[in-house]
Amino acid sequence: MGETKNRMAWWPQPVGPARVIVPIVAADAQAADEQAKAIAATDAELVEWRADALKTWSGDAATDALTAVATAAHLREIVARPLIFTWRTAGEGGLGGADAERNYETLTGAVVDARAADLVDVEARHPSFATLIDRAHRAGVPVLGSWHDMAGTPSEQAIVAALTLMEDAGADVAKMAVMPTTQADVTRLLIATAHRAESASKPIITIAMGSAGFVSRVVGHVFGSQATFARVGPASAPGQPSLDALRGLWRMAAQAGAGATA
Repeated sequence: MGETKNRMAWWPQPVGPARVIVPIVAADAQAADEQAKAIAATDAELVEWRADALKTWSGDAATDALTAVATAAHLREIVARPLIFTWRTAGEGGLGGADAERNYETLTGAVVDARAADLVDVEARHPSFATLIDRAHRAGVPVLGSWHDMAGTPSEQAIVAALTLMEDAGADVAKMAVMPTTQADVTRLLIATAHRAESASKPIITIAMGSAGFVSRVVGHVFGSQATFARVGPASAPGQPSLDALRGLWRMAAQAGAGATA
């Protein structure tokens, strides 16, 4: 019961059939502020700051660590709901340059130590995965473990294994995103989601990106995915619907008796 009550603070009950995470994808602080204010006026349950999109990093690790902490805390105050700090590396769809990649652990760790975000995204295939999970948990910050396959869609067994690996490593939420080329790929992801959801003890998020995967963002909750992503401003990944469009689709499904609610 205690774990569930604590989780509610950073993993709120959804307004609709699944939680909606809206990204802040901004090249500078002013744009980030404007996006945060726009998101604050919506009913999105969580917000993700894609720090790798910022183009004003100095390249100095110490200076950028202070910037990451201050910006995350500032954006969290504006949006007034759980904020996820994410530094997405280039290999998993990130927007930062090669120089920025070197500070992945430093910046994520600084946000963790300062508790400037409600959750931190940690990539399962990054060398610092285990270290950052331990560091975050010692600071009392939940971890969203993530795995993005930008080249295709793994087998059902591989998807289940990746989600299991993240939970077993200590992630508080396990996220898997794939790039489908056919509807069979999307179906495979959804089936894997349903199989993993049967035994997972922590929340999972699964997404098929791009236009082929759009349906997964709308009906993933039916298969056990507990959150999806939608945009208010710029998208953080291909195929993200607008928040209004997503809510509208869920309302239509509910009115048709499909069991979804807005």
